[in-house]
Amino acid sequence: MKSLEKSYKRTLEEINELRKTINDALDQLEKNTKKELDTLLETTKKSIQTDIENCTESIKNITCLKEDWMRIKEKNESLKFIKYRKCLVHSIKVEAVLQEITTQNEMKLIFKPDTTIQQNLSTLSGLGQIFSSEKKIQPAQKITQNLVTRQNKPEASSQSDPGNQTTSRLKENISIPDPSSSRKNRPGNQTSDLTMPGQVSNQVSSSSHQLVQGYQPAAVSKPDQIIKVKSSKRYSVKIKGDKYTCFITSICETASGELLITDLDNCKVKLLDQTYKVVAHCDLPSDPRSMCSIDSSLVAVTVGYNQVHFIRVTNGQLIKDRILKLQHSCFGIAHQHGNLYITDGEALYLYTVDGRLVREMYKGTSGYNAGNHYS
Repeated sequence: MKSLEKSYKRTLEEINELRKTINDALDQLEKNTKKELDTLLETTKKSIQTDIENCTESIKNITCLKEDWMRIKEKNESLKFIKYRKCLVHSIKVEAVLQEITTQNEMKLIFKPDTTIQQNLSTLSGLGQIFSSEKKIQPAQKITQNLVTRQNKPEASSQSDPGNQTTSRLKENISIPDPSSSRKNRPGNQTSDLTMPGQVSNQVSSSSHQLVQGYQPAAVSKPDQIIKVKSSKRYSVKIKGDKYTCFITSICETASGELLITDLDNCKVKLLDQTYKVVAHCDLPSDPRSMCSIDSSLVAVTVGYNQVHFIRVTNGQLIKDRILKLQHSCFGIAHQHGNLYITDGEALYLYTVDGRLVREMYKGTSGYNAGNHYS
């Protein structure tokens, strides 16, 4: 219990630290944006002030020339002509200044938000993922007995493995969560057996975050450890209107425990409730190859040759959100940290969720269909 409380406090501190880091980054972005706004305002004010000063100077010059003109005697024609020429030059200058000012449009400052920030935030369901890990620790008495037994049998050890004469290791044991502690007969996102067309095989698993326990680097001591299937049960996902045997290529789970599956041969995405009954479906223009979760209710499906369809679960219905058309073929798809990873059979591409190609991460050299199609 003490170690559990200690790990809880440490995890809470990490979450608070991450939130502080995000707040600091947002504060810096806000500061930079406001600084840019202030700089633009000062530049615009300076331009307007310069126009005002030019107008004031032109009015002053014209006024002085007018006064000089009035003081000239009527008989001094040559002097009058000179003043006239000066007035004419200044008049042209004033007219040019006024023309430039009057042709300028009304100035306004407009803020255009960076939509990628909100889009990336909308794809997240939290600041991170929370996992639990268990380690079965051998009692001290048992460990002591094992060591004494080894020391009492040096000959047997040397015959089986000479290295054991000088080296002894205590291996950690990993305890896999008991599936019966969670809802029975519930297929997880990563361990569902879908080898039989038209049927979903259930492997009596706990919730998906518990299943991942066996794969946590901090908890796994044996790289070849395997999570074994203890039991399974089949459910039919065929619905009215299906012309062919169901061919399931992908499966995802929503936050409420419902399942989404892709039926390649019937070109459908199907929604299953918690009893694994098909309660809704969405028809697609071509065969769905792969699917991944974007958030708690949104999935992305690679469809046909070069399309990615975003489908949202809303009130027990499947609603098409948007369609992303690519410049290359697409097979496998995966999502992580606001990015999409898409394969075309020989290359791996990195996209943003809004459909912007970031870069080509990898390209095979052994020809088409190199590697796995699916993520």
